[in-house]
Amino acid sequence: MKRILFAALALIVGHLAFAQTSPSAGALTTPAPSTTPTPSFHRFVFSANAGAGIPTGSFGKGDYADERSGFASTGGHFNLTGTYYISKRFGIGVLLGYSQFGFKGSQSLSDGYKEDSGTDSTTLFTKGQNHSLSMLAGPSFNIPLGKKLKVGLRAMGGYVSTHLAGFQIFYEDYTDNSMTQRGASGGGFGFQLGAGLSYPITSCIAVQANADYFSSRPRIDMEYDDFVVNSGRRLNAYDQSISGLNVTLGLAFSL
Repeated sequence: MKRILFAALALIVGHLAFAQTSPSAGALTTPAPSTTPTPSFHRFVFSANAGAGIPTGSFGKGDYADERSGFASTGGHFNLTGTYYISKRFGIGVLLGYSQFGFKGSQSLSDGYKEDSGTDSTTLFTKGQNHSLSMLAGPSFNIPLGKKLKVGLRAMGGYVSTHLAGFQIFYEDYTDNSMTQRGASGGGFGFQLGAGLSYPITSCIAVQANADYFSSRPRIDMEYDDFVVNSGRRLNAYDQSISGLNVTLGLAFSL
């Protein structure tokens, strides 16, 4: 009998001890802290940049005698970029850019048509502007140069549309005394390689300076109105490289 009582008592004591150490059904428990690491860098960076577009190579020539001349001079450039950073140093970016270039070589064109047509004088008027629109994407790399200053490297490719200005030439001695080369457009693959310096002025805003080399080679078919045979140069198409350098300043916004 004593053994039975001792056994029952042991069961009761064990039950009470278990109840004291186990959480009740209605008790609130504190969840374990999350082990997911919080990124120590901004995932998204957006920037707006503006500056100069400087044509190079044949695109920047203005020589009537050189049929590779693109007759483009330094103009303005503006772009918007967005970059998603996969890691602190590496990201994928997109760019939408617009450049409007000046026109150079008007006097060379006028003199060339005067000599080739045999007239006493010619007068030339430009029609429209040289300009291009770029839609590009590619990788971006950040390299720290100190606690705050960073250098960014990028390589981008995509679609580039280019428009070449037209012109109208007036001949003094011709019955049909004017001829027009129409403005013409073409598009195709283009690329851009660049570098920039970035310095933060707040936790989310940075100032930056950029230099980017751009190049594309669209085929741009040329058309003429009232062209007179043997009156001067006539191109069927312009298929030279559209290349140059964009030098810009801008602001970058981090999220």
